[in-house]
Amino acid sequence: MMISLLSGCGKSSEGAKNDTSSSETKTSASESTAKKEPIKIKYPSYRVGTHVSAPAEKKILDAFREKYGDEVIVEVEEIPSDQTYVDKMKILAASKDMPDIVEGKNGINNVLISANLAVPLNKYLDEDPQWKEEIGQKAIEANSRDGKCWSISTARQIVGYFYNKEMFEKAGIKPAETWEEFESNLEKLKSAGFTPLALMTGENAWTTNLILASIIGTSGEAGNNFMNTLYPKNFETPEVIDALAKIQAMLQNYTTTDALGAAYANAANNFCQGKAAIIANGPWMIPDFSNPDKAPEGFEQKVGVAMYPNAGIFSSFEEGFMLCSKDDVHREAALKFLKFRTGAFAQSVMLEMNSVTPLTENVKPSEEFKKKYPLFMEINEFAAKAKYNYKFLDTINYANVTDAWKNIYPELAFNKVTPEQAAKMLSDVAAKNKD
Repeated sequence: MMISLLSGCGKSSEGAKNDTSSSETKTSASESTAKKEPIKIKYPSYRVGTHVSAPAEKKILDAFREKYGDEVIVEVEEIPSDQTYVDKMKILAASKDMPDIVEGKNGINNVLISANLAVPLNKYLDEDPQWKEEIGQKAIEANSRDGKCWSISTARQIVGYFYNKEMFEKAGIKPAETWEEFESNLEKLKSAGFTPLALMTGENAWTTNLILASIIGTSGEAGNNFMNTLYPKNFETPEVIDALAKIQAMLQNYTTTDALGAAYANAANNFCQGKAAIIANGPWMIPDFSNPDKAPEGFEQKVGVAMYPNAGIFSSFEEGFMLCSKDDVHREAALKFLKFRTGAFAQSVMLEMNSVTPLTENVKPSEEFKKKYPLFMEINEFAAKAKYNYKFLDTINYANVTDAWKNIYPELAFNKVTPEQAAKMLSDVAAKNKD
């Protein structure tokens, strides 16, 4: 009887043990199949509201949500303008409280790299050959320092200038082949009753600095080297001083009355509304010419595009997006978004909706796009014909130098400083940066 009882107890105990094991297995399986909460990442964007890239940005974000919404939630902070974006990112960098993905424009990249707030991307590129191919080696090298890639571009920027063909015809001129001829064209446009240039000195002085950089970059070997060198500290060179003198004359004699202190939107509006004959700007502006909210009907037929005098053109990669997540979980989620935001799909969207040149020839414009925007195709043909290629002042300069233009240009325009003094002011600002 005792043996029988012990045997029965043993079976009962073993059965209970098995039941517990089964319960634990079910619990474990339930936990493993439980839906994980998506990771939230922070992404500030100035491509919102009336910004020319807002519709394309929305399309890319919507596509990402559709594909990865169960894994990653992109919390978009809408920032109303490019300059406000730049200012805010610098404030956040000072407090070392960065969002997960940041665009390194206008010197932000240097600020984040110097403060050790950005993550090198080489490892992630090597681990994903398809993404690396979509970005292309040239774009990777353009955003690398000492072998480390710090940001991923979304576009190659090939920039000349646009002109009003009707105004040029009435003034009896054609796009200038030299800077002397360019200055003569400005005078002839003015004599014909037209305002020649849509300049602006506010924000980062974008349209004005495109002309300044082109004068420097096409002046010969020394000037072209200057415009292709990262973080110059000496602006007191013959090429820069001569370019500043030319810009001084343009600000004083050949631009709109609102140019001093004006934002990019003012300059763009002046050109699209026929208030100025020339604007230096990139192909992303092309859709504006046929947009009834921005230009009169048929305006696109009046617009031509040209290289800068001496056969110069900007050929540069954007500073691109940087990865700034502080922990591995958010970094993994942010990397997924970074790949999507810079990959072939996003490049194609930006091409078709914003006339932005893709990073490589792997992404090609549709036949419909080619027919709709012949100016874009013409600009891209210039890249092969140009004698001088160079980068943007925003790309090569320290962030504080980019900030200085809006203060220096008005002083130059009102003869409060000479071109030589303006060059020294720029050198002094650049000298404040540590190597």
